[in-house]
Amino acid sequence: MYKTYVMHYTPLEARRKFIDSQLAKMDITNVEFITQFDREELTEEILDKHYNQDMEAHRNACAISMRGERYKYEEMSPPSISLNMKHLTAFKKLANQKEKFGLFIEDDCRFCDGKKTIDSIIDSSPPNWDVMVVGGAFDHKICDYRNSFTRSQHTYLYANHPATNTTSSILYKKESAAKILPHMEAFCLPIDWQLNHAFHEAKLNVYHTYPYLCTQGDFRSTAKDE
Repeated sequence: MYKTYVMHYTPLEARRKFIDSQLAKMDITNVEFITQFDREELTEEILDKHYNQDMEAHRNACAISMRGERYKYEEMSPPSISLNMKHLTAFKKLANQKEKFGLFIEDDCRFCDGKKTIDSIIDSSPPNWDVMVVGGAFDHKICDYRNSFTRSQHTYLYANHPATNTTSSILYKKESAAKILPHMEAFCLPIDWQLNHAFHEAKLNVYHTYPYLCTQGDFRSTAKDE
């Protein structure tokens, strides 16, 4: 029914062991690790093609993706660009896979104990969902919600844009990946803000599970210099 894509920076062996244990805990077996585009592999050709450093494009994207924060242009770091490229790679794979859904998780994702599974979320989800945020680093107060939907003891919150809660764990429909790709091919913001922009521009319906199935682990973000 779904395939899982793990965004992983290959030198971090402890993270690989951790996420392997989390996947085994949830009996998630259809998994592909996205190991391409580690920060050391970023060439000038890749940057020229995918990293848009135009300040006006940056300003326009920020107007949608940032939650009331003042505009400030900042260059993206190699780890941040690397993470965007890994997500871009996963979206391309999802858009062309046989499975109808794709779960994108980062390698510090921690699954919570409980009865929820990805399969049960898909089976009970709202009919109009495009993107399902199943976990994050912050509580649900980070977003504004227009209403809620409950089925089979599962509750979903329909989020206004901007709609992400980090990118620790997000479930996508295959069709949604195709709609997101045009807004990811040339990016100018870190992945969570870039996705806020993409979700808005593609007019996607974004829901959050309540409570979350996952949280962000205790590791330091690989999108920052280490």
